[in-house]
Amino acid sequence: MNDRKLIRLLVIILVIFLALNIVFLALKIISEFFFWIVLIIIGVFAYYYLPRMKK
Repeated sequence: MNDRKLIRLLVIILVIFLALNIVFLALKIISEFFFWIVLIIIGVFAYYYLPRMKK
């Protein structure tokens, strides 16, 4: 599996995870604190590490 396909798969998984995070928050399965923690972690990963994976 080349790097481009791996990055694409990783991004798709992150988007699905974010969508589930929003659904779980709406259904009150998770707390708002956990929602924001997950959002910040994924945001930091996408901002700092995904561009480095492309190189």
